[in-house]
Amino acid sequence: MRIFFILFFIFFIVSPGEGQVVKIDSLRTNFDKLYGLDVLLNNGKKYFPDYNPIKGYPFWRSKDPFIGDITISGKTFKDQQLKYNINKQEFILFYINFNNQEGQIILNPSVIDSVNIGVYHFVPNKFPDIDNKFIQQIHSGNYSCYIGWSKELQVNTAGSIAGYNFTNDYCIYYIVHKGIVHRFSNKSSFLKIFPANQRVMIRRYLASNYIKFKKIDDNSLRELVNFCEKI
Repeated sequence: MRIFFILFFIFFIVSPGEGQVVKIDSLRTNFDKLYGLDVLLNNGKKYFPDYNPIKGYPFWRSKDPFIGDITISGKTFKDQQLKYNINKQEFILFYINFNNQEGQIILNPSVIDSVNIGVYHFVPNKFPDIDNKFIQQIHSGNYSCYIGWSKELQVNTAGSIAGYNFTNDYCIYYIVHKGIVHRFSNKSSFLKIFPANQRVMIRRYLASNYIKFKKIDDNSLRELVNFCEKI
């Protein structure tokens, strides 16, 4: 909260009577120099961990933070410490404030352009037929491919294990073609997305590469969709 009071003060110390026009970018630069924080990146609300007795965790892949590159309003911030809460569809940023203390904020989703975590590329979801706020982009083209990651909070009422727990990560696969979202989970639902005269070649590709949709990895899926684009 102190960050925003300081920023408020910086904006109003410039006297309009002097006829000076100070650009937002220069204010941000001065703020960065003084306090070591970028107001474009540190844009969100304070994160408070859930201390309720819930088994498991709501985060993607691991309860530990990961290092990723995040692009906000066209500016990329390299090697940021992040978590992705897939239950609430929120990215959480770890940062060191001007008191040299670690803080965590939930980033404002409306200004996030993308998040890159190694080979994983997340973008804001613009398709109403997909429930996720962010989706993992596998392939972009005539047939674009995405993965939506989720996690549910369940209530157990059975005896000694009664209470709340998070499920394991689960994902839903999508192909978007001509603005239409197609969900697939197996060979049959995948083939139905493509024209009938292309399905024989796709079946041959699946067989020759020993692809099983229950075990398919991101790279194999990317190569599969790229192959389907070319035929």
